[in-house]
Amino acid sequence: NNGELGNLLIEKKCEVTGIDYNIKQNQKLKNYINYNLDDGLPEINYDDFDYILILDVIEHLKDPENFLEQLKNKLKNNLKAKVLISTPNIAFFIMRFMLLFGKFNYGSRGILDKTHTRLFTFSSFSNLIKQSDFGISKIYGIPAPFQLAIGENIFSKLFVKLNILLITLSKKLFSFQIFFVIKPNISLDKLLEQAET
Repeated sequence: NNGELGNLLIEKKCEVTGIDYNIKQNQKLKNYINYNLDDGLPEINYDDFDYILILDVIEHLKDPENFLEQLKNKLKNNLKAKVLISTPNIAFFIMRFMLLFGKFNYGSRGILDKTHTRLFTFSSFSNLIKQSDFGISKIYGIPAPFQLAIGENIFSKLFVKLNILLITLSKKLFSFQIFFVIKPNISLDKLLEQAET
């Protein structure tokens, strides 16, 4: 996207490879691949990566199942790689409230961004990950971006803190976004083969 996260990681001395089909300005990336993930995955060495970030991407893809299947195949020799993946939570309490009153309007951003091709709950997202033969290491709920809605002020900070507290009571209901840390499931034969080399 606009390179904000990539730039932050570079400042923290990380080596970053960015993949996007529509690069924005302010990128400091030395390794950038202009590629549409709906066309599959680019041919790069996936064994070199410690982390793969798929943040707010999966809901834009035409075929998330195929994408994750390809990613698992690309990571078959990389036992160290962790995948950080996030997506909006269509079961967020405000969305449920809106549905109660018959409101389901797409917009230019947020959970109902008009470029989203798929919508997920914690359960459906978990099923997608498991059916793609990934294991889920950690599950987090992310609060709503109140700062974007009402600005950086005392109220937005208070609402974020309240949202975090409510997430501890029910991730499924009060998380604006779903965030998983996942790894490909590796067979015992593959583990033994890796140990021998």
